[in-house]
Amino acid sequence: MLFNPKPLMYPANFRFPLQCIWLKFNGSWPLKPKMSGEFEKYFRLLYSTWAWYVVVMVGITIGFQSAFLVNSFGNIMVTTENGCTTFMGMLNFVRLLHLRLHQREFQQLLAQFVKDIWITSSTYPSVERVCVRNMRVFQVISLLQSCLITMYCILPLVELYMLTVNTEPDILDSVPKPFPYKMLFPYDANHGWRYALTYLFTAYAGICVVTTLFAEDSLFGFFAAYTCGQFRILHTQIDNIIPDSYAATRAGRGTEAVYQRECVRRLDRIAEKHCVLFNFVSRMENFFSPILLVNFLLSSVLICMVGFQLVTGKNMFIGDYVKFLVYILSSLSQLFVLCWNGDNIIQNSLEMANHLYACDWECGVKLAAANANINNMHPDEQMKNLAPIVYYSTNTVFRKKLQFMIMRSHRQTCITAMKFSILSLNSFSGLISSSMSYFALLQSFYENEEN
Repeated sequence: MLFNPKPLMYPANFRFPLQCIWLKFNGSWPLKPKMSGEFEKYFRLLYSTWAWYVVVMVGITIGFQSAFLVNSFGNIMVTTENGCTTFMGMLNFVRLLHLRLHQREFQQLLAQFVKDIWITSSTYPSVERVCVRNMRVFQVISLLQSCLITMYCILPLVELYMLTVNTEPDILDSVPKPFPYKMLFPYDANHGWRYALTYLFTAYAGICVVTTLFAEDSLFGFFAAYTCGQFRILHTQIDNIIPDSYAATRAGRGTEAVYQRECVRRLDRIAEKHCVLFNFVSRMENFFSPILLVNFLLSSVLICMVGFQLVTGKNMFIGDYVKFLVYILSSLSQLFVLCWNGDNIIQNSLEMANHLYACDWECGVKLAAANANINNMHPDEQMKNLAPIVYYSTNTVFRKKLQFMIMRSHRQTCITAMKFSILSLNSFSGLISSSMSYFALLQSFYENEEN
C-alpha cells in the first residue's frame, strides 16, 4: 500500500536505502496513488493520521524547548546548549512538514528515479559498484546520528538513577527531573505518570527528528550517486560514438552515408538521455531546495553552538562531552556529504563538454585495405599493392548537434538552496567560515560576561 515503484528490468534487485524505512515509520513516505479496497482506504486514513500526529508531536516538543530557550536567554552557556537541540528540531520539523505537504512531488521523484536513473549491476557493473560504494558514507553518518539520539534518550535515565541513589527520598520529589532536552512545560511534569509520559513523548519526538534527518539525506545521496553514475555512462558512450558507429555500419556492410546517419542517431540518443538527467536534477532541486535552504541557514549556527559547548564547557559530565562530540561530528559530516554530492553532480555535468569535444568528430575513421603478404614484398611492389585510403567523416548535421550539446554542457547542472546558494564544496567552506565567525562572536560575549 506504500508507494514502492519497481524498474522494468531486474525488479527483484532494486531497493531503496535501508534508512528509508524510517520515513515509512514516521508517515513521510507516499502511498500508492490509487487505493480501491475498503481496507486500503482505512489504511490511508490511519497512515495520514499517524503522519500528522508525528508532525504535531515534534512541533509540541519544539515548543517546550523554545519556551526554555526564551526563559534562559540571558545565560550564554544554557542558551547555546539548548539552542543545539532546538534548532535541530526546527530543521527537521520543516523536513517532516515539507514531506507531508509534498507527497505527490515525492511520489513523482521516486517514480522517475526508478524509470530513468536506476543502474543495474548486470548492465554497468563497474558504475553500479561505485554508486554502492558512495552510499556507504551515509550508512556511517546514520550510525553516528543513531548513537547521538540514543545518548540523548539514555543519559538522562542514568542521571535520574544517580539522582535517586544520592538524594534523600523526602527531598527527591522537589528536585527537577532530567529530560532528554532542556524544556519548560506549562504543567507539572516532574512527578509520577506525567513524568514518564512526558519523557516518552519527547524522547520519541527526538527519534522521529533524527531518523527523518538521516533517512532523507540518504535518499538524496542515493539519487545523487546514481545520477552521477548516469553521467559517467554518457561519458563512455560519447568516447565510443565514432568506433561504435563504424562497427555497426561495417556489421551491416553499410556505406559512408549509413555511417554518418548512425553517428547522428547515436548522438541523438545521448542527447535525449542528457535531457532526462537535466530534468531529473531539476526535479530534485524543486523538491529538496526548501529543505536545503533551512539546512544552510541553521547548520552554521548549530555547528557554532556545539563547538562553543565543547570549548568553553566547564565541569561537563563525560557523557555530555561525548554527546556534543558526536553531535558536531555528525553535523559536519552530514553537511559535507550533502555538499560533496552536489559538487559531484556539477563536475560530472561539466565534464560532458570535454568528452563531447574529444570524441574524434574532426577526423572520423580512416581505413586501408592491406594485402596479407604485403610485408614480404619489395617496397615498390608494396606501393602498387597498397589499397587506397577510405575516409569516413562526420557530416554537418552531426557537428551542429555536437556544438549545441557542448554549449549546453558548459552551463553547470546543479542543485541550489532556493537559488540562494549552490550545493557544492565551496558552499561547505563558506558555511564553516560563517560558523567560525559566529563562534568568535559568542566567545567574545562569553569572555566579557565572565569578566
